[in-house]
Amino acid sequence: MIELSGPSGRRQQAPVTHDHQLRKSRASTGPGVMWKTVLPCAVMASSMAIDFVSGLTLEGFQEVAAGLGRDTILIILTIYEDAAGLQFTPLNAAQLIAERSRAPSWAVYDTFIGGCVVGGEVQRFRDVGAAMAEQALRLVEGDVEVAPMREVPARPVVDWRQLQRFGLDRDLLPANAVLEVYNPSAWERYRLQILLAVAVILLQSATIAALVIQDRPRRSAQREVAARRAELAHVSRIAQLGELSGALAHELNQPLTSILANAETGSQLIAREPVDLEEIAAILADIAEDDRRAAVIIVELRRLMSKGETDFAILDLNRTVDATVRLIRSELLMREVTVEQRLARVEMPVRASRPQLKQVLLNLLLSAADAMAEQPTQTRRVTIATMLRDDGWRELSVHDQGPGLSEAVAADPFRPFATTKTTGLGLGLSICRTIVQAHGGTLEFDETADNGARVVLALPPL
Repeated sequence: MIELSGPSGRRQQAPVTHDHQLRKSRASTGPGVMWKTVLPCAVMASSMAIDFVSGLTLEGFQEVAAGLGRDTILIILTIYEDAAGLQFTPLNAAQLIAERSRAPSWAVYDTFIGGCVVGGEVQRFRDVGAAMAEQALRLVEGDVEVAPMREVPARPVVDWRQLQRFGLDRDLLPANAVLEVYNPSAWERYRLQILLAVAVILLQSATIAALVIQDRPRRSAQREVAARRAELAHVSRIAQLGELSGALAHELNQPLTSILANAETGSQLIAREPVDLEEIAAILADIAEDDRRAAVIIVELRRLMSKGETDFAILDLNRTVDATVRLIRSELLMREVTVEQRLARVEMPVRASRPQLKQVLLNLLLSAADAMAEQPTQTRRVTIATMLRDDGWRELSVHDQGPGLSEAVAADPFRPFATTKTTGLGLGLSICRTIVQAHGGTLEFDETADNGARVVLALPPL
């Protein structure tokens, strides 16, 4: 066993000996004598101290190794028998000593590496076997120029685990050093893949961030457009109520007049003797019924006047049609327009805004009445129909008996400002289609209608 010690605080590397000197010494002497002869020459120029340790028991060798400092290099040679007469295999003895050593242990044989020895410049038996196999193959193939001897160069071989154990710097190893039992980190194994993945993630993150930043103005503009569209629909609805003010006043005046008449009659009956309680009870029931009629009209007016942009609820399409027709009944009577309702016999639930849906239906009914204003009274007829399609969509159609679409608006009747009326702005149908599209539905004219104009509103199923 050989110790190489350097000055305190100075890091030493394993000595590198000349192969021809080692071979010459091996040929003439034993291993111990060889190292005593060659090693001083190899380190003559350095300031390292050399100690040769032999003639001890195994425990003695272990105690010496355990007392070494970190600035010492321990080279373990072959030990077959210790001072106590105990016999060992050189590999077993080297492992027992190296595992107790506080200094890095180095060896001169390939078989020692893989236990607790750090490494050494050795001839690996696998290289020797490969060279012998190559020589044998050449002889088998009939190559007569095969040299009887072939030199297998020694190579620096290091156990990665022992480098980690002693904290030795991998960068100080020779360039041709072989790392045994090397377990690289994930970064060392997949450095390129990790870098590519990080680059992709960064690029994707940057792309997403850019899209989010670019999308903010668009979303803001969409919200602004939606708000303006809702305001325009509300203004259009209020304008419609203005057109219907006379009819609505007449519709509201009927129950109020009936209430007044019933109240006066009841007062007269109370003054009579005897008091007819049954008649008075009937009068009070009529007053309550007329009051409910007036309340329904007022509630419907309030719903129409509300904005209701986000007031989406589950509504029955048939009931909405019926309520809208009742609200506009007086106006249609004044215009002498007959309305025929052909409603489906099943419930037609839709998810919609009640005031906006009524606004669309009001606009379609008033447009139909306007289209038939110049016709004879008996031909002014509008048919409102609802049906449940096979695909589940709810369909509502308004079919008038007027002259149909004029050539001026037939190409695109929903275009803003497209109108044939001298007092119209041409925004009604455009606003209606925008409302229906916001509900996820469609609003189109039926080009196959026999006479007049038929507009079809379709809403998706729940």
